[in-house]
Amino acid sequence: MSRYDRGYRNSRNYRSSRSGRRGRYEESHGGGLAFIIFVFILAVGAYLISGDSGQAFVEEWMGKAQQAISNGIIAKQEETPTLPSNMTPCTKANIAKIVAYTLMEDTPLEDISEESLWYSKYYTRLKEDPKFNFFDEQEAMEVMTYEEATQFFVDILGEGYAVNVDATQDVSKKSMTLKQFLKGFEQALEHAGKKDLLHYEELSILATSLTDSRLGAWQVLTDKGIYGFEGLILDPCVGYTLQAIVKNDEILGIVDTISATSKIQKCYVVAVADGKATLRVDEYELTYKNQIITPNEIGKICTVTIQNGEVLSCEVLKEDLGDRILRMTDDYIEFEIAGRLPYQKLTLYDGTGTNTYTQLGQLFSGIKVSYTMQNDCVQTLKVLEDQTTDEVRVLLSQDGVSGYTQENVQVTCEGGFVALYGDKKQEIASGEVWDASQITWEIGKSKVTLMPKGESQLQVASMTRKEKQPTYKGALEVYKEEEGFTLVNKVDLESYIAGVIPSEMPTSYEKEALKAQAIAARSFTKSQQKSNKFLRYGAQLDDTVASQVYNHTPEDEASYAAAEATKGEVMLYNERIVNGNFFSTSAGYTANYGETWAIGEIFPSNTPSFLVARQQYVGERVVEDLSSEKNAYTFFTTAPSEIDAFDQDAAWFRWQVHMSAEELEQVVNANIYKLTTNYPNMVKVKEGDNWVIGEIDNIGAIKQIQVTKRGEGGNIMEMLVEGEKMTVKVGTEYLIRSLFAPVQKDATKDPIIVTRADGSEIKNMALLPSAFFSMDIHYEDTSTISEIDFYGGGYGHGVGMSQNGAQGMAKRGYTYKEILRHYYNGVTIEEL
Repeated sequence: MSRYDRGYRNSRNYRSSRSGRRGRYEESHGGGLAFIIFVFILAVGAYLISGDSGQAFVEEWMGKAQQAISNGIIAKQEETPTLPSNMTPCTKANIAKIVAYTLMEDTPLEDISEESLWYSKYYTRLKEDPKFNFFDEQEAMEVMTYEEATQFFVDILGEGYAVNVDATQDVSKKSMTLKQFLKGFEQALEHAGKKDLLHYEELSILATSLTDSRLGAWQVLTDKGIYGFEGLILDPCVGYTLQAIVKNDEILGIVDTISATSKIQKCYVVAVADGKATLRVDEYELTYKNQIITPNEIGKICTVTIQNGEVLSCEVLKEDLGDRILRMTDDYIEFEIAGRLPYQKLTLYDGTGTNTYTQLGQLFSGIKVSYTMQNDCVQTLKVLEDQTTDEVRVLLSQDGVSGYTQENVQVTCEGGFVALYGDKKQEIASGEVWDASQITWEIGKSKVTLMPKGESQLQVASMTRKEKQPTYKGALEVYKEEEGFTLVNKVDLESYIAGVIPSEMPTSYEKEALKAQAIAARSFTKSQQKSNKFLRYGAQLDDTVASQVYNHTPEDEASYAAAEATKGEVMLYNERIVNGNFFSTSAGYTANYGETWAIGEIFPSNTPSFLVARQQYVGERVVEDLSSEKNAYTFFTTAPSEIDAFDQDAAWFRWQVHMSAEELEQVVNANIYKLTTNYPNMVKVKEGDNWVIGEIDNIGAIKQIQVTKRGEGGNIMEMLVEGEKMTVKVGTEYLIRSLFAPVQKDATKDPIIVTRADGSEIKNMALLPSAFFSMDIHYEDTSTISEIDFYGGGYGHGVGMSQNGAQGMAKRGYTYKEILRHYYNGVTIEEL
């Protein structure tokens, strides 16, 4: 065994499942390669082509193979074996991997278990196709010889296609290199018309998991990013540039050695000192000997050539002077100045000195960057400044509830306005309507900016908000999409806050409550401006409850006064702006943040200290532990007059819903498919003793409902719903409210009614008012529900500030700062 074989095993804790025969690594001769090419062409052709054309193909290439046999195979000297591309022996596991990636359909390859060997998944995948049932995992780590390669192709083609090797040049017992196998494979696929199955990349090898512990097992850092290289020897290739065959970010094999140098096309110079230079490639920092790069290059993006661990040359790439990203899709970036530019294999660097920005998912609309271009595509982005401006970018929904695609956009303005499209400027007179559908949209130019003259506001004639055509301060950006348009309002922060207040809280409320609302909204806005949630639309927030409701009700004198009185003020916790969550009405307690929302698949999640569950009434505790079902029932059936709560005058402080068994079944089954499909990690199906992901559309008649988890504030976190067909488990407050949404599904019957504390009735609500509720379940017998009553309190998610509670506190003489410090534990209120 060569030193490369030993390193191969040791570097990856390599385990072989068989201690028997293993080929010795030797450089084989050209005759073997010629033999492989002829027979492999025959093999792959037979596999890839079927029918009459396949038979003709086999007959044609069989004749060529027989001619090669009769002439004999003459070996000739191959290239020197010291090049990295010649070092990897061809194991049978290598071949299994190549076949699985190329000749099998493109399906995910998953490890069987944590204990499985790297190649087990390939053998498992191959067993799914009878053509490859001769692959034996017990032989995986044996090196392929020419003789065994002969049998390999016979196994594919069938008996009767044996090939004899000329006796004067017996290479049958010699082992093959992976490079030789790949050359034959390449030519075979080419003759079969399937060469497009192979994708070639020229890769400079910068580090492997053996040379850099920050890389995971079987990971290699190249100038083009991270690749996998299971089963290959790449550790000696560090510093070389290689031609590789890759598939799905996995290197299948090395075809050739291009250079004994490595070229990093777009790296970031981190430091230069003491004869060394530190370069960042993606999120990895690499240090090399250096006499070329100067301190002037620190912070710049360069193309650097490395040889034997030393900088050989450095070329500083041209960067623009700085631009702001407005939107970013899967195909292009829309810049504020440069407009739309496509990108390829984008690399992100942080030029702020904080090393914060390492992932593209951290970018947001409005962030300032520089960029480099190659082949008319953006190749790198460097964050120059991550401070948000006092302009807010708001995505306008089509109907104020959901859906951002506008069928058309029509805008007018009493004071007249200007339309900017690329380098074109159009003046639109007062009262004239601008129509997006009448524009001749050019390829690559998808944005028109509409700017009002003077202090006038733009009116969107193609939208309605509460039966009126809304008007907007600031500018409107109209984006042409594949279908329809999207619309973004670019507005100054304080005008935006004045537009949020009346849409979120009646401006007839106390001044101190309105000021508290202004600061909560401003804090939420500033904390969300760096979110990438709406980046693909060119926005930071939207105008619905997904962010905070904006401009559904026009701003008025009271909303402007509240915004002006608190201008620039936000809430801080540990010197960071807090996410000022708020909701309509409390049931008497607020909820812990982490017991309300999931973070990805994690639920419950962490709760920030400023968003904890807190009592919202004065006096002794009505119950001690709201996570208890008995105590929760007692609390939610307590009348408003029996508790001195801040929200007690609000209609939503208490509510009730009644459903018959038939209504309950129809409601649950109408919603279950959407929930199991869209939220598979939070809505699971019971299968035996396990909870599994599954799309279901009907669980049958409801037999039992059980609350399995409540939060500290009494909100339901998890429920089990047992149907006659199957049982589901539902988590998070929103999904529980969605499952039991009180909407009548039978058009011939009366609507389902939610009765509020003041006796008023709301019909057919899209969600239960809150997840703060208990139930009375009635049974026909011991196994079937006959009817159900929900006794609940509050409206909304329950995290942060209750708006009706803020009104109740203001009426009792609390100032806006006292209100905020009550709802957001431990915060300070400061001006930006």
